[in-house]
Amino acid sequence: MNALNEALVTIHARIITVASVPNPSPDFSGPGVGALQAVANVVFAIVLILAIIGGLIAAGFIVVGHISSNGRVQKAGIVGLVSCVAGVAVAAGIAGLINWGQSLKVA
Repeated sequence: MNALNEALVTIHARIITVASVPNPSPDFSGPGVGALQAVANVVFAIVLILAIIGGLIAAGFIVVGHISSNGRVQKAGIVGLVSCVAGVAVAAGIAGLINWGQSLKVA
């Protein structure tokens, strides 16, 4: 019974120690964050330009596949178009997250 009581006290002490760790407070105003935002904006611009070009090529594949009744080419065009949209969404999300982080008021 004494061993069980000691184990409970030890577990309780460890839970209190874990619960007392302060919440982390990230500092988004540190050095290099502005440069990181500039890099993210440039990468987003490049991805957007490449996605427009890739989207036009993929749309061409869809049209050619439809006209020639070639489902394989048409499917490749659809996959290419979805990939372009997904790439733009990811790049925009990264740039948006960095911008959001810079606007946080850290106390």
